[in-house]
Amino acid sequence: LFKEEYIFFDVNVNTKTEALEFISEQALKLGLTDNKNELLNDFMKREEEFSTGLQDGFAIPHAKSSHAKKIAIIYVSCKKQIKEWETLDDSFVTNLFALIVPKQNAGNEHLMMISKLATNLLEDKFKNTVKSSKNKSELAEYIIKTMKEDN
Repeated sequence: LFKEEYIFFDVNVNTKTEALEFISEQALKLGLTDNKNELLNDFMKREEEFSTGLQDGFAIPHAKSSHAKKIAIIYVSCKKQIKEWETLDDSFVTNLFALIVPKQNAGNEHLMMISKLATNLLEDKFKNTVKSSKNKSELAEYIIKTMKEDN
């Protein structure tokens, strides 16, 4: 679901599309998808329905895809602010939690993941820890522990 190798710091992207292209490319390299272009299309279709930008610089793009091989969460911190991503507080996006879900797992499981993540992103401690972290293994451990807790 979430591993240290799913964390990417200081990624140099300028737009929502570039960010989703980067995530789709990494998903292919990590064996999470069998087709990065189709996964990207699934992310883009979801964004067209409704922006996944939240607040305080966070977004949780997600894709239910027949090209996803397993459920995963990829975390990306961006070097620059993505200004075009619509958010609830009009903040610029700098931190992404991308959820990748195979179509066959698209029942309640991904909704529970999104809900858990969104709930954690309401907590200042969680947001500040994620934003300030520069150590992949510590961040992975923290996120895994926090996602398992009941809020």
